[in-house]
Amino acid sequence: MEVSLQEAEAKVPFPIRQPVVPFEVTEQSTRILETDGTYDAVELTYGNKEEGTNLILLITNSKADTPPKGRKGQLLANGSPTWDQSNENVSAIYWRYEGLTYALVSGKNNNLEPLYDYATLKEIANTIQ
Repeated sequence: MEVSLQEAEAKVPFPIRQPVVPFEVTEQSTRILETDGTYDAVELTYGNKEEGTNLILLITNSKADTPPKGRKGQLLANGSPTWDQSNENVSAIYWRYEGLTYALVSGKNNNLEPLYDYATLKEIANTIQ
């Protein structure tokens, strides 16, 4: 369900920290994802329609203890280990911090192509305070 950022902040039991987006944001949306009440999940999408670029941040408080998928990456500035979940179609990074799980995904041309490499996504992840 799409909501305003303020509504999402009021509905989920964790702070919604946002990244510094490295392109001009012309469209932004916030959605609370349906999880059958098992955990809370928020998806923040930042886009520039003219450039065809998107950056999506997913934050959850899921207690699932499944091993992360992807290639183990470097530590973030806060000490969190990361996993590079990129493929030929999308660039993505995943990490857990203070009981929350984060996934940062970037794409261009309707997410048919990767936008940023792992190093750039790691830099963006480090801006989330």
